[in-house]
Parts: sequence; structure tokens; C-alpha cells
Amino acid sequence: MKSSAATRPAVTQRPYDRLPARPLGTAAATGRDSVFLDAAFASGAPSGREVPPVDEVVVIRRLGAKSGELAWMSDGRTFCYGMVREGYSSFSCGLLPEEAPAPGLLFTVPGAPDRVTSEDNLDETRYVSFVIAEGGPKRFDHVKRSKGMGPVHQAVARFPSGRMVTFLTFDHAGHEWGLDPEAEICRSDRAVCFSSEPVPY
Repeated sequence: MKSSAATRPAVTQRPYDRLPARPLGTAAATGRDSVFLDAAFASGAPSGREVPPVDEVVVIRRLGAKSGELAWMSDGRTFCYGMVREGYSSFSCGLLPEEAPAPGLLFTVPGAPDRVTSEDNLDETRYVSFVIAEGGPKRFDHVKRSKGMGPVHQAVARFPSGRMVTFLTFDHAGHEWGLDPEAEICRSDRAVCFSSEPVPY
């Protein structure tokens, strides 16, 4: 007689790496990034997190000695993203959703101001969007670029299993003038695409 377990469909669990991802190539932090990392973690790690080892920090963008964008994944589901400007830093940490927002796309943050704002300079404020995508070092870029959209910056990290993820940032104007609903960013093979337009604030 067959057991009832044999007749039930198996539960498919989404596989997650249990070990941290490591940056590839120029995404790896080096001695030149020490001031930047000191500024990023001057107030400690984001709430409930530990400051990651340097060899797990993925440097997405360098903007001078004390500014830039970074990320890390302590396992295949947990991520943190940080934006550091001189005298200002912010972090966003969380878990990747069980359901991906689109094929090859793991997570998107519409945008956060790249510096402290006031009512007087809202029109001049740039917003930085953050994206995590599946895959390796294939290049992402604007396919149709709307006015005021900055270049795409990217960095790749690899888990011990061999799985790779790409961290992306790009900046855009904070106002809604000239938004193009067809504007997209795509991987060079067009296998992964997403809208580059921010969600209205």
C-alpha cells in the first residue's frame, strides 16, 4: 500500500543560498574605499543588522572619498542597500519577495532623495532608484531614456553556489515633468527589462 506522502505533490521551495554573496571585479571594496565605508557605517549598521565584513560589501557607485552607493546580501534572500553622501547616509534592508516583480527582477526601490532636502530646493533634488536583478555581468542600460534620467550604475555579486545577482542604481529628477511611461532599462540580451520611471512620490 502506498503511503499518503507518496500521493501528495511535493512542496516546491524556492532555493536560497545560505551563505553571503561576494562582490566581483571592481565592485569589491579596496583600501581606497576605507573612508567611504567608515562614513557609511559611522553610526553602526542598520537597525537589527550587523556591519558586514569588507569582503561582502558590494560597491555599486563611487562618488568621491566619502560618497557612493553600496549593498550586501548575507544570504540569498536578505539584502541591505546603502546610499552615502557627505554628512548623510541612509539604508534600506529587507527580504526579497517570494514572488518576483517580473522575470529576472528580484527587487526594486523607486527612489530616495540623494541628499537632505528643503522646501526651497525640491525641484533640484535628484532621486536614486535601486534594483536587484538575477544574473551575471551582462550590462544594463537605458533602452528608451526619458529626460532627466541619469546613467545606470551596476555591480555584480556571486554566491558560493555560483548564482549571481546584479545591483543597479540610477538617478532621476524628483519632479514629474517629461516622464515617459515607455522608458525602460534592459539587460544587453533583453532578457530582463523594467520601467525606469519612478513611482510618483
